[in-house]
Amino acid sequence: MSVLRISLAVFVGFALSTVLSRTPEVKASPTNHVFIVPLWMPDAKTPFPKDLPGARIAGISCIPKPTDKTPDAAVCYVATTLN
Repeated sequence: MSVLRISLAVFVGFALSTVLSRTPEVKASPTNHVFIVPLWMPDAKTPFPKDLPGARIAGISCIPKPTDKTPDAAVCYVATTLN
């Protein structure tokens, strides 16, 4: 009898946690546009330019590209969206 109760409690707890932890589904719209802009960053202190296309930054990824004169240099790819 106790094995049945424990199994039922585990099942109910698992089902409840599955229902409560669901994330909302995001659907892409055909009107959404994403721009990928490559930016040369000579060092880590240089700010990003303010004239990027789009209205909102959606993501950023940087790849180090050190040179003799700029050891902290990187190429950063910025994804921006219209809304």
